[in-house]
Amino acid sequence: MALFRGLLGAKRIIGLSVASTSKKTVQKKRYVVPISYLSQPSFQALLCKSEEEFGFDHPMGG
Repeated sequence: MALFRGLLGAKRIIGLSVASTSKKTVQKKRYVVPISYLSQPSFQALLCKSEEEFGFDHPMGG
């Protein structure tokens, strides 16, 4: 039963990966944030700033 609760909790977390390039090497970092952050205006503003800073342009959807 504890495993089932753990799986349900895992569904509430989203993983983001970011690739940065320096000197022809690619380093990827993974950030895990709760899905509830996506509805927070301050977090949405931070994502918009990141989009502008790093030029992220990804179509929405699958």
